[in-house]
Amino acid sequence: MREIIGLIGRDDLVDKLVKEARKGRNLLLTGPPGIGKSAVLEAVTTRLVDRYNDINLISIDEQQAKGQFLSLTRGLLELGLVKPSALELDKSLDEADPATIQWLKIKRQVNRLSIRDLCAAIIPAIHAHPGRVLIAVDDLTTVTPTMTAFWLAILDGAQIIGCASEKRKNLARLWWKLAEIPVPPLKPEVARQIAKTYMQQTGTLIEAPGLFLAQVVQQANGNPQALADLLADSSKERVVNKQKIREMKHGAGHSYFDFTPVMIVALASVVGTRYLAMGTGDTELYIFAGMLAAVVISLRVFLFRGAGKAN
Repeated sequence: MREIIGLIGRDDLVDKLVKEARKGRNLLLTGPPGIGKSAVLEAVTTRLVDRYNDINLISIDEQQAKGQFLSLTRGLLELGLVKPSALELDKSLDEADPATIQWLKIKRQVNRLSIRDLCAAIIPAIHAHPGRVLIAVDDLTTVTPTMTAFWLAILDGAQIIGCASEKRKNLARLWWKLAEIPVPPLKPEVARQIAKTYMQQTGTLIEAPGLFLAQVVQQANGNPQALADLLADSSKERVVNKQKIREMKHGAGHSYFDFTPVMIVALASVVGTRYLAMGTGDTELYIFAGMLAAVVISLRVFLFRGAGKAN
């Protein structure tokens, strides 16, 4: 969708992030899946590279640990910041122009190295470089505690702007190093503008444009990916009639309340009441507590069955 309408409604956020990045801060964009973290990250790094010539940018799109460190290694090789021989490659490559080294030819050999071996080569290279290395990591959600030490060592020599759908509690030392900036949902008026622009650019025929826009905005619930899904699906229709509009649904448009804590408190209260009735010899209270327990258990079954269908 961005190829058609561009990035709308994020200018202030991108400007803020660019300013913070120029101060040398390490940043972490947070928000639920589909909220637009990757798009904002790309906009920020593009603007930084376009405006300033002192940045060596390495973008990491991989999610798994080994893939991330391989991407980082490749980026450093292409920038000429790490010697091929440090990666157990032929020493003659050290004298070659980094631009002439073909990654596909050496990837298999580099891939044989463990993450520890890769870091033994790339971390000293980052620290030895006098310039500025900016690493854009599309997903830090999957970082494990065993990888924390490597990332902290990288942070000591480079600047990182990353994204995460959630911050795992056992990675506190890593999160402390990154200034968290939440990516907010799109405002309704922005979502409406995006949908309207998309309709115009794609020539989608809508029987009731006002109803369509209202339904799309409601179902997307401020989530750009949900909005893109709904618009892309609509564009497949020759004409989007009123029935199709009313049938449009997306998971982002529904919120679910977690009744688990409520059920735990209710069951604990019932058990406590029954013990109290037994202790005081109150038969009526004991029977009432038993009936209440049956009601709570029945509610639990129906609520969890409904949650299963919703998911």
